[in-house]
Amino acid sequence: MASTICDGLACIIGEELSSVEFVRDYVQLRFDGPVLTVLTPPTMQVDGEVYPWARLGFRDALCAQIGHAVAHVSCYSDALAIEFNTGSVFRISLRDEDYTGPEALMFTAAGKYWVV
Repeated sequence: MASTICDGLACIIGEELSSVEFVRDYVQLRFDGPVLTVLTPPTMQVDGEVYPWARLGFRDALCAQIGHAVAHVSCYSDALAIEFNTGSVFRISLRDEDYTGPEALMFTAAGKYWVV
Protein backbone atom coordinates (compact mmCIF):
# COMPACT_ATOMS: atom_id res chain seq x y z
CA MET A 1 0.00 0.00 0.00
CA ALA A 2 2.70 2.50 1.00
CA SER A 3 4.79 1.69 -2.09
CA THR A 4 1.83 2.54 -4.33
CA ILE A 5 1.40 5.94 -2.70
CA CYS A 6 5.17 6.44 -2.91
CA ASP A 7 5.02 5.79 -6.64
CA GLY A 8 2.26 8.39 -6.91
CA LEU A 9 4.11 10.91 -4.75
CA ALA A 10 7.16 10.65 -7.00
CA CYS A 11 5.50 13.28 -9.20
CA ILE A 12 6.16 15.96 -6.54
CA ILE A 13 9.93 15.42 -6.55
CA GLY A 14 11.40 18.64 -7.91
CA GLU A 15 8.14 20.51 -7.34
CA GLU A 16 7.89 23.44 -4.93
CA LEU A 17 5.49 23.47 -2.02
CA SER A 18 3.12 26.24 -3.10
CA SER A 19 0.82 26.47 -0.07
CA VAL A 20 -0.14 24.93 3.24
CA GLU A 21 -3.71 24.92 4.53
CA PHE A 22 -4.56 24.06 8.14
CA VAL A 23 -8.12 22.77 8.46
CA ARG A 24 -9.17 22.01 12.05
CA ASP A 25 -7.34 18.72 12.78
CA TYR A 26 -5.63 18.06 9.44
CA VAL A 27 -3.37 19.82 6.97
CA GLN A 28 -3.17 20.07 3.18
CA LEU A 29 0.03 20.60 1.23
CA ARG A 30 -0.26 21.90 -2.32
CA PHE A 31 2.37 21.56 -5.02
CA ASP A 32 0.90 23.68 -7.89
CA GLY A 33 -1.58 20.94 -8.77
CA PRO A 34 -0.99 17.86 -6.64
CA VAL A 35 -2.58 18.01 -3.18
CA LEU A 36 -1.58 15.95 -0.15
CA THR A 37 -4.15 15.83 2.66
CA VAL A 38 -2.65 14.56 5.92
CA LEU A 39 -5.07 13.18 8.49
CA THR A 40 -2.69 11.62 11.03
CA PRO A 41 -0.53 13.92 13.16
CA PRO A 42 2.62 14.77 11.14
CA THR A 43 6.00 16.02 12.33
CA MET A 44 8.56 18.43 10.90
CA GLN A 45 12.28 17.91 11.32
CA VAL A 46 14.47 20.97 10.85
CA ASP A 47 18.21 20.96 11.62
CA GLY A 48 17.81 17.83 13.77
CA GLU A 49 14.96 19.34 15.81
CA VAL A 50 11.65 17.46 15.61
CA TYR A 51 8.41 19.44 15.86
CA PRO A 52 5.31 17.30 16.51
CA TRP A 53 1.93 18.51 15.22
CA ALA A 54 0.86 20.11 18.51
CA ARG A 55 4.23 21.66 19.39
CA LEU A 56 4.85 25.37 19.12
CA GLY A 57 6.95 25.91 16.00
CA PHE A 58 5.46 23.10 13.89
CA ARG A 59 3.42 25.43 11.70
CA ASP A 60 6.29 27.88 11.23
CA ALA A 61 8.66 25.03 10.34
CA LEU A 62 6.24 23.65 7.76
CA CYS A 63 5.28 27.02 6.26
CA ALA A 64 8.98 27.90 5.93
CA GLN A 65 9.14 25.19 3.24
CA ILE A 66 6.75 27.12 0.95
CA GLY A 67 8.70 27.95 -2.19
CA HIS A 68 11.17 25.10 -1.64
CA ALA A 69 11.32 21.98 -3.79
CA VAL A 70 10.82 18.38 -2.76
CA ALA A 71 14.14 16.56 -2.97
CA HIS A 72 13.07 13.04 -2.01
CA VAL A 73 10.05 10.98 -0.97
CA SER A 74 10.57 7.90 1.23
CA CYS A 75 8.05 5.26 2.25
CA TYR A 76 8.49 3.07 5.29
CA SER A 77 6.15 0.56 6.90
CA ASP A 78 5.25 3.08 9.62
CA ALA A 79 5.71 6.47 7.92
CA LEU A 80 5.96 8.46 4.74
CA ALA A 81 8.63 11.18 4.57
CA ILE A 82 8.96 14.16 2.26
CA GLU A 83 12.40 15.76 2.28
CA PHE A 84 12.76 19.29 0.95
CA ASN A 85 15.87 20.72 -0.69
CA THR A 86 16.44 22.62 2.59
CA GLY A 87 17.09 19.29 4.34
CA SER A 88 13.89 19.62 6.36
CA VAL A 89 11.65 16.55 6.51
CA PHE A 90 7.86 16.37 6.74
CA ARG A 91 6.92 12.95 8.17
CA ILE A 92 3.45 11.37 8.17
CA SER A 93 2.79 8.54 10.59
CA LEU A 94 1.24 5.37 9.19
CA ARG A 95 1.17 3.63 12.59
CA ASP A 96 -2.25 2.23 13.47
CA GLU A 97 -2.25 3.96 16.86
CA ASP A 98 -1.85 7.39 15.20
CA TYR A 99 -4.88 7.11 12.93
CA THR A 100 -7.68 9.48 13.95
CA GLY A 101 -10.08 7.96 11.40
CA PRO A 102 -10.06 5.35 8.63
CA GLU A 103 -7.40 7.16 6.53
CA ALA A 104 -3.94 8.53 7.23
CA LEU A 105 -3.64 10.56 4.04
CA MET A 106 -5.11 11.29 0.63
CA PHE A 107 -3.18 12.38 -2.44
CA THR A 108 -4.51 13.70 -5.74
CA ALA A 109 -2.44 14.43 -8.84
CA ALA A 110 -3.08 14.42 -12.59
CA GLY A 111 -6.59 13.04 -12.20
CA LYS A 112 -5.48 10.17 -9.94
CA TYR A 113 -6.38 9.66 -6.30
CA TRP A 114 -4.64 7.62 -3.59
CA VAL A 115 -5.85 6.92 -0.04
CA VAL A 116 -3.85 5.26 2.75
